[in-house]
Amino acid sequence: MEFRILGPLEVWSGRERVALGGPQNERLLAALLLGGGRVVPLAALVDALWDEDPPPTAKHQVHKVIAKLRQLLPGIIHTDGPGYRVRADAVDLERFERLAATGTIAGLTEALSLWRGPALAGVDGAALRTAAAALDERRLAVTEELTDLRLAAGESAALVVELPRLIEANPYRERLRAQLMIALYRGARQADALAVYQQTRALFDEELGVEPGAELAELHQRVLRADPALDLPARDTGRSTLPYDLPDFAGRRTELAAVLAATEAAPIVAIDGMAGVGKTALAVHVAHRVAARFPHGRLLLDLRGHTPGAVPVDPEVALAQLLGMLGVAEQSIPEGLEQRAARWRAELADRKVLLVLDNAASAAQVRPLLPSGPGCLVVITSRRRLGVLDGAEVHSLEPMPDDDAAVLFANVVGVRRAAAEPDAAAEVVGLCGRLPLALRIAATRLAARPVWTVADLARRLRDASGRLAQLTVADRGVGAAFALSHQQLDPDEQRVLALLGRHPGSEFEKLSVAALAGVSPSRAEELLESLLDAHLLSQRTADRYTCHDLVREFALELPADEAEPMARLRDFYLAATTAAADRISPEGRRFDPVIALPPAELPRVDGLDQALAWLAAEHDALMAIAGGPHGWQLTLVLRAYFEHRGHFGQWRATHERALRETTDNLRATALLEFNLAAVAMWTERPDDGMTHLRRAMAAVDAGDPVDQQLRATILTNQGMLAHQQFRDVEATGYLRAALAIEHDDVRVRALTVNNLALTEGRLGAADKAMRHHREALALARAARLPTAERGVLLSMGETALRLGLPAEEAFREALDLARAGRFRIQEALALDGLAHATGDQGHWRAALAILTDLGVPRAGVVARHLANPGLPCCELCGEPDRAAHPQPHRTAHLP
Repeated sequence: MEFRILGPLEVWSGRERVALGGPQNERLLAALLLGGGRVVPLAALVDALWDEDPPPTAKHQVHKVIAKLRQLLPGIIHTDGPGYRVRADAVDLERFERLAATGTIAGLTEALSLWRGPALAGVDGAALRTAAAALDERRLAVTEELTDLRLAAGESAALVVELPRLIEANPYRERLRAQLMIALYRGARQADALAVYQQTRALFDEELGVEPGAELAELHQRVLRADPALDLPARDTGRSTLPYDLPDFAGRRTELAAVLAATEAAPIVAIDGMAGVGKTALAVHVAHRVAARFPHGRLLLDLRGHTPGAVPVDPEVALAQLLGMLGVAEQSIPEGLEQRAARWRAELADRKVLLVLDNAASAAQVRPLLPSGPGCLVVITSRRRLGVLDGAEVHSLEPMPDDDAAVLFANVVGVRRAAAEPDAAAEVVGLCGRLPLALRIAATRLAARPVWTVADLARRLRDASGRLAQLTVADRGVGAAFALSHQQLDPDEQRVLALLGRHPGSEFEKLSVAALAGVSPSRAEELLESLLDAHLLSQRTADRYTCHDLVREFALELPADEAEPMARLRDFYLAATTAAADRISPEGRRFDPVIALPPAELPRVDGLDQALAWLAAEHDALMAIAGGPHGWQLTLVLRAYFEHRGHFGQWRATHERALRETTDNLRATALLEFNLAAVAMWTERPDDGMTHLRRAMAAVDAGDPVDQQLRATILTNQGMLAHQQFRDVEATGYLRAALAIEHDDVRVRALTVNNLALTEGRLGAADKAMRHHREALALARAARLPTAERGVLLSMGETALRLGLPAEEAFREALDLARAGRFRIQEALALDGLAHATGDQGHWRAALAILTDLGVPRAGVVARHLANPGLPCCELCGEPDRAAHPQPHRTAHLP
């Protein structure tokens, strides 16, 4: 387990955060963690929980809290003599101190990256807050130590930007103000350095009534007389071709700490990532941070792997340029790749040189340029994963976190301007996909247009069809950067990228891409992996790929013949969804044939869990295709998934949309209206349901009057909706008419007989009702129809309750079947029935949780039962006919 106290208190077990169960548990655990592995006496734990006012039972209560924590955190808390202790090696504070003890820029940077806010934020208690304040003070001291190291390394320009923010948060910290004065002085800003002292003096006089300390006053005098000792100590005159470090470099604390640590452990550090993600900015920033370690040269060479109008630099040419940077005369540079590489390695054998190879095209381009000297460091950037580079540590850069992206935008556009419109600024960050290049361009456009608001910029970016045009300034543009990556692809990769811009899913896997591109799954995987290596795609899981929003927009602008690919993709999703729906409801009937594809081209859905997982993963794509042209068949197939998971809103929306697309297809109209009646039943809108069923029957009569199976199904559903409206005589008429129709669907017949029993039970025909329930149950079991069986059991339990017969067994069997089939709404109905049968309100609470999550009206009835257990059920349910009660719920199952 991992324990975090450098910020809000958190405990993590792998990727799961552990819920600690309340303030007392948090306080006591915090006190133990602050002990750093030492024994914390019982008295100190009492103080942590109650400060100076403990109850008489304080010690006993501490033991109880310890017991609770041990259940949550097994093996972590140990009794030791007069108190308790925890293992400290998994606490972020211990790692912070270990890194801080290194005394290096990389170590201190990584140490500070562990902080997520004020120590133990949100944990109350005087004793704990005192300890937390000491930790915050330690953090600030380490920050000051790191700043001294960075000043010595020549990072004054970056510190001039960073230190004012620290001073604003800690206005009376004289050491920070002294460091800012030195940074300004070394940046040839003597007047600004003196102004910092005058501002400090005025603040201290007004707020504290004191003068600045002697050290700050002495520094002020040294700045006044331009003391040469304040200058950066002279270093070796080794040549530097590094570009300037961005003064507004922001964020990337985690990545920066990781790369800085890597520079001390590995001779080669590679940074790869998509176009515009900030690879070069990070590499240059790192180079300036570590420059002091390489007195014999700090060299940067652009290898032009992705440069407009240029071809990648040949390694032989690159070696000549690098040797020239070291001062080797042109006439002394040998001819030939091998000879130049040998001379390069010889020149660096005894030198400490930092080499930044920017914009590399491939590992083959880089390998001849790598030095062999033990004192050298190579930092490489590339849009492509570089493959095998022996001894290299590779870091892939992703778009910035939201907070870092917001800081970068504010730094460029102006902190006040961004802060004045925080919601619009956050929207701009999102529309730029947190991509540094996009953020800089957007902010630059805004900064150059003083009459624009941040909201104006967001409105322009909101138009996705023109977003890339908005993200272009002068010779820099996001679209142009992507175009260079696109040019490096082979024709097959370019075609697939263009098609992926049309893929309706937010994520995709090889099988759907194979269908879209018309290639085999193995070839689709090869192409996806190539695009992944080019950082035009990314991955969240091993088998699924995704496209950055701006890359998708770029891909959508690429020319593509999409009619046939999209038709193939619709066929794939129709076949795959049908296979998954069969796992949800194996005995369910499909009214129309669907496209057949070879098994190798469909996802494996060997069981219910796999089917549900695939449907959830493909949800976005399925909704888009179901709502698009020719999507009505997929919409019908998705009913099983919607019903199973309780997605009633999506069920209704997709079917209503499909109806508007199929006005000339009577069979499709009948089936869509039929399914809309079913969702009306589940959401207790019987009038709407009846309307849909009448329309369905009219479409059958006009289109296919001999479809007896569909006619019988519509009639039995009309019977159930009439039953919902307490029109049971009318309902019986529908159901008997359905039973009189000849067809061979056992499931429909079983449920029709079952629903007839429900109406008979409420009409008082007890013997008939129970006999028909038993007949329906026998039909369902004989035909091995578990979904029909659980529907019959629910209805049997309802009728038994109404007739004063034992009902618990039927509801328990229905509950077991519903849970086995993961059918949530029927699980809730079975729990509701058990609550009525047993009086156990725990069943109602469990039912209420499910029904509330599904957002169905029945949740309100169950909530009223829980709140008013003494009132008659008929009043709580709104039952119009008290003589027909008990009527605990409506469990009619529509086939």
